[in-house]
Amino acid sequence: MIKFFRRIRQGLFIENKFSKYLLYAIGEIVLVVIGILIAVWINNWNEGKKTQQKELQTLAELKANLQSDLGDLEYNIANNKKRTNANEAIKKVLEEKIPYNDSLRTYIGNIFGNFKLTENTAAWENLKSVGIDLISNDSLRNNLTYLYANRYEYLEHLETNIDDKFQWDYLYPQILEHISIDTLWVSGSPRDYGKMLNDPKFYEVLKLNITNRIYMQNQYEKNRDLVVSLIAQIDRHTIAIKK
Repeated sequence: MIKFFRRIRQGLFIENKFSKYLLYAIGEIVLVVIGILIAVWINNWNEGKKTQQKELQTLAELKANLQSDLGDLEYNIANNKKRTNANEAIKKVLEEKIPYNDSLRTYIGNIFGNFKLTENTAAWENLKSVGIDLISNDSLRNNLTYLYANRYEYLEHLETNIDDKFQWDYLYPQILEHISIDTLWVSGSPRDYGKMLNDPKFYEVLKLNITNRIYMQNQYEKNRDLVVSLIAQIDRHTIAIKK
């Protein structure tokens, strides 16, 4: 009987010891799992901060590029308007057969010339190389893509294949025939005022140039407005990231 109870006690002791070991083992596993989860969380947090800093840096570069573009666009808008006004003034002269006077010299010297936006795409190209998903704001990302991949490409097509071609292939020959440029974009004078006044080809080319100038003005202003909007959107998103 005594041996029986001793065996029971030994069994209980072994069972109790095993239970404690099991609990200890489970505890160790839980601690290891918690440690792994914490390590993963810290790693993800660090990677998230690195990505966030990279996004902030890219946003700053994009803003700087856009501010440079904005200055270029404002220049084109202001000076394209001068070309438009000059062409419209000479068109009125031709239509109304206004006698020549020296006040026309400024207009005559300003009817020729077009513009080209020299956009700064360094930050955009860098963003494309790392992935545009770096920009975490969907609306901002879509608007940036629209500007660089749509609006700028279309404007470049207009400037190079339409406006520049018209200036040199159609308007410039008329300038050579009818106008003596004293100082480009400052003043000019007619070679033969009567002939210029009554040349229908010169008049038609002038009308088309006005149409081109107005359309280009519209495109420059659209891009200017989009760039201004994007700069403001970048500022708002930057503030949101830093909070």
